[in-house]
Amino acid sequence: MLEYIDKAPALEEYKEMRRAVNFMTLSDRIAANALNNAFHITVVRDGGKAVGMIRVLSDGSYANFITDVIVIPEYQHRGIGTELMRRTVEFMRSTLCEGEMIALYLMSATGKEPFYKQFGFKTRPNELLGAGMSQWLTK
Repeated sequence: MLEYIDKAPALEEYKEMRRAVNFMTLSDRIAANALNNAFHITVVRDGGKAVGMIRVLSDGSYANFITDVIVIPEYQHRGIGTELMRRTVEFMRSTLCEGEMIALYLMSATGKEPFYKQFGFKTRPNELLGAGMSQWLTK
């Protein structure tokens, strides 16, 4: 039975889930910081095994960023990602007081935009917003 738990996975579980979906490899230091500094994390467990997760970064105000939407391959196409997104959007909405508004951002993998559109996300650029931009730094 799947359990959705609002708690960070162990470091090795996080790194293993990232490996399973071919996400970039992170050093232990960077991975630990990612988990420790998240605003909100939900992990999906099946019999104790971490099979998916989602993470939110936040300034505690209006700027919020969804990242690490992960479902390991053998659990994909079972509605887990949809449930993670649904719970996360609802959690973020629950942080608001009447009349308040916050921004919820994410960067979609190529071809996954339709998945996020069902939750109200808009592709950029559009009539109101320019292209989302990013860069990777290395040393």
